[in-house]
Amino acid sequence: MTLLALSFGAFASTYDGECTNQPQSKWMSPADVKAKFETQGYSVGKVKTGGSCYEVYAKDKNGKKVELFVNPVDASVVGRAGKK
Repeated sequence: MTLLALSFGAFASTYDGECTNQPQSKWMSPADVKAKFETQGYSVGKVKTGGSCYEVYAKDKNGKKVELFVNPVDASVVGRAGKK
């Protein structure tokens, strides 16, 4: 269990860009973001706020763990953990 926490911790803060400058009142809810990604074939574990982004922790269609950095206004992917 500690390894899982450490592996997700290794991804934290790997995206240092800005996702949006819109106020939080214009953001989609985390539940709506989760639903959007699930309709695209992801198995979403958690959606959390990180700066001006949502961080989506999920498994893709192949079962591979991914961390996506998402614009909270339109749920577009702006980055992925481990990729610049």
